Amino acid sequence: MTDILAEERRRKILEKIAEEGTVKTSQLAHAFSVSEVTIRRDLQELTKEGKLEKVHGGAVAKEKDFESSYHGETITFEPSFQEKSKVHREQKQSIGEKASTLIKDGSSVFIGTGTTTMQIVKNLDGKKGLTIVTNSLNHGLELSRTAEAEVLMTGGELRTNTSALVGPIAKHSLDELYVDTMFLGVNGISVEQGYTVPSLREADMARRVTRMSNDVIIVADFSKFGKVSHAKIGSLDDVDTIVTDDGLDPSYRSGLADLGVELLIARKEGGG
Repeated sequence: MTDILAEERRRKILEKIAEEGTVKTSQLAHAFSVSEVTIRRDLQELTKEGKLEKVHGGAVAKEKDFESSYHGETITFEPSFQEKSKVHREQKQSIGEKASTLIKDGSSVFIGTGTTTMQIVKNLDGKKGLTIVTNSLNHGLELSRTAEAEVLMTGGELRTNTSALVGPIAKHSLDELYVDTMFLGVNGISVEQGYTVPSLREADMARRVTRMSNDVIIVADFSKFGKVSHAKIGSLDDVDTIVTDDGLDPSYRSGLADLGVELLIARKEGGG
């Protein structure tokens, strides 16, 4: 009987990691009402079977390593907010600066979770009369310190890996809201497969926001192009604008133009 219970628990662990991209030992122990020692034993066994990768404090979806998720074609591994903030930092800063120029005084915007969208948040000085909606706990905290704007948080279930608020409560909080512009960070952009993220629940939330926005703008550095992650948000013909950096492969320009997507290139200061 014990083996059957362990097998079922491990199956559910794999289901959770497929949805979330990452799991924590402490959270799994609480969810299954077992000890952390038991969960570590489960994770060790699943690692031996090649079904996930055990890391300090939990496990992540099977992937070669963190850096490889930015160089392969398929992204299943979801790094933490802190880890992602260290990757392509200068490009993200320039993208955030460029994207912030698209925000007009007196407008309403939704700013989704992510390290690139955080750079938009950090470039709102001087903007007046803004209403900002976000489902990012990190963004909300930053806005509380810096922005002269009305800030609306969605509420919902907190994904600790990305500080995103998701789930039914988060979606319900948007039922009577509309915004002029949505800024969305993603993990993958493909002309054929659309724009994607590792989490099914974050993708579901993003789809909900696209229906309440007049303009959908993706902010993503060059490394996200040609990548496909686990959960599809939508097709690129649903997107109005993509703001990226000058590291983008020129071959993407014509494909995006054919889809009617405006492409804005952010360049580092002094880069022309």
